[in-house]
Amino acid sequence: MSQRISIFELSERALDETLRKYSEALQYECISWIACRICFEIDRTANEMHIYAGLCETLCPLYPSKWCRNNRHDSRLAETDRIKIEWLQDIENYLWWITIELELMRDEYEKNWVTFDER
Repeated sequence: MSQRISIFELSERALDETLRKYSEALQYECISWIACRICFEIDRTANEMHIYAGLCETLCPLYPSKWCRNNRHDSRLAETDRIKIEWLQDIENYLWWITIELELMRDEYEKNWVTFDER
């Protein structure tokens, strides 16, 4: 059985792009439901691991919390028949979560930077 990919294993670019995508969704109160860079990275990893079925539920870090289920009818981030305020709150919560994860990722990365004073 494969282990789920950690959010930290995704690229900063993927997280930046999802922030941009869902910030626009929040601003315009609508979303175009298309695959994102996170989906592409999950797909690439699945191919490397030779997983061809059930890759989202097996690998994607967004799947357990229902942020994205690779299906607009089952995903919290998709604009569906739910009450619009609930959907917008889910978008805000998702943006908060991804922002925190990205800041933690960058903080860890920045710990390894050498400043001019340290040289």
